[in-house]
Amino acid sequence: MREFYLNLNIDKPYIVVGDVHGCFDEFFELVNIAEEKYGKDLIIFSVGDTIDRGDYNLKTLNYCMQLQKENRFYEVKSNHLDKFYRYLKGNKVKISFGMQKTVDEFLKLSEEEKEKLRQEVISYYENLPLYIVINQNVVVCHAGIKDEYIGKTDEKVKSFVLYGQTTGKYTEKGFPERLDWTKERHLKPDSPKIIYGHVVYDEPYINNLCYGIDTGCVLGNKLTAYNPITDEFLFVKAKRQYYSFDD
Repeated sequence: MREFYLNLNIDKPYIVVGDVHGCFDEFFELVNIAEEKYGKDLIIFSVGDTIDRGDYNLKTLNYCMQLQKENRFYEVKSNHLDKFYRYLKGNKVKISFGMQKTVDEFLKLSEEEKEKLRQEVISYYENLPLYIVINQNVVVCHAGIKDEYIGKTDEKVKSFVLYGQTTGKYTEKGFPERLDWTKERHLKPDSPKIIYGHVVYDEPYINNLCYGIDTGCVLGNKLTAYNPITDEFLFVKAKRQYYSFDD
């Protein structure tokens, strides 16, 4: 699978949505709120991690694929969907508790439904870009991107975009220890806004024109969307807590 990135010129309103993680109701509500505010020709971008941990993973995935068919939705590659893709391809992957919820949903399908979804998701994922450059002034990616990586898609770039910058060490809960790559950014007059997810914040994290918009909806906080043109945030409060890292 050859990696690529998209370079888009868009003259319609658009938003970028943070990590959904199977929170279908909140995602659906947020899309509707945004369409009421900005119009039905709104384009929706996703920073990825649309599945795992939540309760409606396949419903969310099917909704994303439907929006994409309607030319209203763009998603970038992300670590959770990448892992599910590899699972569907028959590769051996370590299934975490969060991923188990998606796998359980998949295993409940009939053999015919499984095969249909397997083919659809594999095709969908293989055609997702690593990141998206919009109007030369906004970059949408999953875990982040350095300025010198924009325009490249090699393995080093892919690793950074999917997993962020890590120390090689692990936290007490077994997660990779992450570095705040936004602190190292040196802005220029033409530096683009970088909008990303992956790292959970209570509120959107803004630093050096980098916008972290994963606000932990699946953990019971809220789902966030950002409009880079108007510099506005939209929020939908989580209906409940679907997942905990302490489980």
